Amino acid sequence: MATMITSECINCGACEPECPNNAISQGDPVYVIDPVLCTECVGFHDYEACAAVCPVDCCVTDPNNIESEEVLIARARALHQDVNFEENFQSRFRKGDAQEKPAAAVQPPAPLTSPAPTPTAPKVAPSPKPVPSVAAAKPVAAPVAPKPAPPIKKDPVPKKTFPNEVPVSFDELSNRYKNSGSLGKGLAKALVILAQPVLGALPHDTKRKIEAAVQSPWFSVAGSTGLNILHNALIYPMVFMAIAAILHGPAILFSREINNYVLVGLLLAIVEGCYRLKDGILRAKPAEEMVFRAAVYGVPLGVILQPILARHAGVIRDLPIPVDGFYSKGFVEKLERERRYGNVYTVEDRGDAFFLRLEFPRWLPDIGLPNRSQLPDEMPEYDYDLALKDSQFIIKGKCTDEKVRSISSSIGAFPPEFTTVIPLKERVVGFAHRFENKLLEVFLLKGKEIRWEKSYR
Repeated sequence: MATMITSECINCGACEPECPNNAISQGDPVYVIDPVLCTECVGFHDYEACAAVCPVDCCVTDPNNIESEEVLIARARALHQDVNFEENFQSRFRKGDAQEKPAAAVQPPAPLTSPAPTPTAPKVAPSPKPVPSVAAAKPVAAPVAPKPAPPIKKDPVPKKTFPNEVPVSFDELSNRYKNSGSLGKGLAKALVILAQPVLGALPHDTKRKIEAAVQSPWFSVAGSTGLNILHNALIYPMVFMAIAAILHGPAILFSREINNYVLVGLLLAIVEGCYRLKDGILRAKPAEEMVFRAAVYGVPLGVILQPILARHAGVIRDLPIPVDGFYSKGFVEKLERERRYGNVYTVEDRGDAFFLRLEFPRWLPDIGLPNRSQLPDEMPEYDYDLALKDSQFIIKGKCTDEKVRSISSSIGAFPPEFTTVIPLKERVVGFAHRFENKLLEVFLLKGKEIRWEKSYR
């Protein structure tokens, strides 16, 4: 790698969560970059993310360790075997001046507030030494560590109302618009559940869309993938038996030689199944964080079914999957960072209404915040505003805790507020919302549902 952190580092922690490879960690006395993991963000950005967010420009080129673009992209492909780096991958080497570091000229992917000066702990006058008593020397009590701040007391959040919000309960709309698309209803839903052994061969993102559309405990990404692996253990040997019959005639089916073809088909099914489950086998990830890959025939099957899914599944926007690097902890932190920017939301088409779910920040980041031990782990409540304007639905979230806001204003990867603008492809006349446990749910009623405007005036 050709990037290093100099001694001018102020330990703000802004660079650590931005690294797609988890190459940056807290050192002694400053943050350090692991040269084995650093790829200078080649393949992910056309700039170096650590240099872009550093408030003191201490992420600089190491003149004693220069590496080419070919070496860096090869390392990125080795570290992230799940990511498909195409030939037009992003790289700072492909910009106008490949040798310049992206500092002030490069805008980071998320808005950054102006860095505030690093808070320094107030100097405390040393306590006077106790004078020993001649009469009786009392034992001095051991110093007691400061207690962490108590958890935030959760007061009930009052119901807010906004312009264009219809006077009808959210639960009533939930009962009316239960499923997204026709795949979650009647015969289509039953057929999807019965077809799990075949649908489990599809790519991970496609199976997630089907799971969101069906909304049934009888269909899941993990369950359908497991059934498909068992299904392939039967189908692949049969396919190789058919190949043997074509090559050598039907008589081979009744000879011992057919066992060799059956064994090859079974071994292929086992090897493929292990590859598809390697996140759980090799990286010990829980099922909710695993990527269940497609079978050999899963990708062409997905291309064939894509028009049907786009029409009947109803899922317009799925959750983003941040680059998880190697560790489960890194995945969770980066997903939480997306929540702080208002990017973790889904949109479903439920016929006469859109259904929106947006996750608010849940945990305070552990990125070198000052006085972190004195802060609670759970994120304080956010205030929010909703607006329907110009075929767009606008969500504004704002952290209400002034202590947390004053700290987050100096951290690049920790904005105190966010604004999410969601474009709507169809006319929406009103909405109803519910906000509970840091989850915002909204029904957006389409324009063709004219009776909403007439019935609830």
